[in-house]
Amino acid sequence: YIWSVIILGIVCLAVSMWLAPVHDAFFSPDAWTGPYPAQGLVLSLLVITVIVGELRPVPVPRGGDVADMITISTTFVLALAIVGPVSLALLAQGVAVLIDDAISRRSPLKIAFNVAQYILTVMAAHTAYALVAGVPVFGGYSVFDPVSNYGVGYLPLVGALSAALVFLLTNQLLVSTVVAIDSEQRIGTVFAQDLRFQAMTAGVLAVLAPVAALIIQTQPLMLPMLIAPVAAVHNSARLAVAMGRQARHDALTGLANRELFRERSVRALEESQRTSTALAIMMIDLDHFKEINDTLGHQVGDELICEVAHRLEDARPEGATVARLGGDEFAVLLPDIPDLSVAEDVATYLLSVLGKSFSVGGVRLVVQASLGIALAPDHGDDVHTLMRRSDIALYEAKRERARFCAYSQDGEDTHTPQRLTTLTDLRSAVEDDQLFLVYQPKIDVASGEVHGVEALVRWNHPTRGIQYPDTFIPLAENTGLIAPITFFVVEQALRQVRSWQEGGLDLSVAVNLSVRHLTDMSLPDRVAVALERWGVAPSRLIIEVTESSIMTDPKRAAVVLQQLRRIGVDVAIDDYGTGHASLNYLKQFDIDELKIDRSFIMNLDVNSSDAIIVASTVELGHNLGLRIVAEGVEDGDTLEWLSGLGCDMAQGYHIGRPMAPEAVTALAAERRVVETPAPPSPLRLVGSN
Repeated sequence: YIWSVIILGIVCLAVSMWLAPVHDAFFSPDAWTGPYPAQGLVLSLLVITVIVGELRPVPVPRGGDVADMITISTTFVLALAIVGPVSLALLAQGVAVLIDDAISRRSPLKIAFNVAQYILTVMAAHTAYALVAGVPVFGGYSVFDPVSNYGVGYLPLVGALSAALVFLLTNQLLVSTVVAIDSEQRIGTVFAQDLRFQAMTAGVLAVLAPVAALIIQTQPLMLPMLIAPVAAVHNSARLAVAMGRQARHDALTGLANRELFRERSVRALEESQRTSTALAIMMIDLDHFKEINDTLGHQVGDELICEVAHRLEDARPEGATVARLGGDEFAVLLPDIPDLSVAEDVATYLLSVLGKSFSVGGVRLVVQASLGIALAPDHGDDVHTLMRRSDIALYEAKRERARFCAYSQDGEDTHTPQRLTTLTDLRSAVEDDQLFLVYQPKIDVASGEVHGVEALVRWNHPTRGIQYPDTFIPLAENTGLIAPITFFVVEQALRQVRSWQEGGLDLSVAVNLSVRHLTDMSLPDRVAVALERWGVAPSRLIIEVTESSIMTDPKRAAVVLQQLRRIGVDVAIDDYGTGHASLNYLKQFDIDELKIDRSFIMNLDVNSSDAIIVASTVELGHNLGLRIVAEGVEDGDTLEWLSGLGCDMAQGYHIGRPMAPEAVTALAAERRVVETPAPPSPLRLVGSN
């Protein structure tokens, strides 16, 4: 088919050059001496605009991360086909495509096909114009005049519109055929899939051809007035594509983000179902990344994340997608594979690449990673299920200390001796008072005084020492132990609030709620009983929930949160901005507080996008009547900048690490006597003057 199009294009060009020679257009006796604008000038302007238009394509977003390129040469080559000899139009378009494809380093065969199919397309469009307008197909230069000719002026205009329609359909048919043959699809299916987009882009440019012809043949000095809006559209389109890319890529690493990963996975899954091939989604998580962050600082942590991203991107197989989902969590989409063994080979290679030492912040680090695999169609037939099950497989890999693990139906129920031992120890921890709370202070940004704390649970294991929540809360959530742990935290936190009140210190306390409790309809009653037992006002308790936990079961979550609000408990959204339905649930759920995730706060001085997001969130929250808390405040400049924004409260290492109740009391007393500083100067942001 490709060679047939190429040969037909060569024949078409040769015949047109023979029957309508190009040299007559420029070297005839009256080509440059006729009335202004001269024939030679008109044709020269059109040839130049065809070539320049082809070399300056306009990017057009097509949804997701897909952007197509359309060329404004369509308008001017059709105008040239209307007024000039068809051979000149064919030659101008062919040369323009040849130059553009050569610059793009396309293969010789593809260049030849592209040139030929455009020659055939322009020839078909010119023939349609000639037949409708009543001019010779292989005639010479003619004047396009749609408003005179004593009642027949509509024919040139109808002919020009017919040429635009034929141009669109012919070009679409020639391209769709080669795509259909290559992908083994029906031509009609491929033709219809892309026709609407082409009609809204190339079609619009094609119908401008009579306008361009009329302007250049009557007032060529007005050509810039036609090109100016086209240039404006060109720049706007590039900006739209750039903004679309920014919205779908991770700001820190440049990798695809969760939304783009999901979109690509949906398309890849549809293709795998059509071709009956397998597809794998892999989740990757760095082991003990939190300890690196806490010990070496978030700047080193960010550098490590970037290095991991670069290694994964360089090591990924062709056609695979690497995404950063947040924090130290990455995902890999592996389409069009024969079976699970290929995914396991890729997993082994990726983990070996990550196993080599990193040098970040002047420190040599050896980082281990865990990986979970879910395969379509064996483990699921939709993207949500596959991502969830690859996450389960990742958890299994971490639990079993395996480097990677494929999803198994009974994976969550596999009771290894180590897991059974940990479960037994955790049950004993609840019963034997091995759990205890520490409190991270939250200050009023305007006054600097401590107004509240966040309660954080710790486990003093008899042999392993102090254990942080990320080492035992996931296990508790998957075994039912999360219920007694959560209510232990609520009881102890309220008892401490009562103790502070008796000492003259009035603080609120925030408690994190597990996703399992967010759908527990008995939770509000149990919270009410605890508040009454300790004599604490409901407004002194803040229940913190994450975006992801809300979206697990939005209907039941809404009922539970509404009941908590009825008894007077405040509700806060934790890690705001890291989920995928933020504005949606702000409308649906009755909440009091937004906690801006630390990932946006920590890089305010080096990332202007984060600064814009934080400022916008503060403004949005205040407009909705919400209290705004900034997490991860690690220096005075950030706190000063937040004060300038009007942020209500802040917490982070600059204010205080998680501490014992006595330390909170001392800090509150110390801050109570410190005078409020004068309004600070704004934090200097990237790109600011």
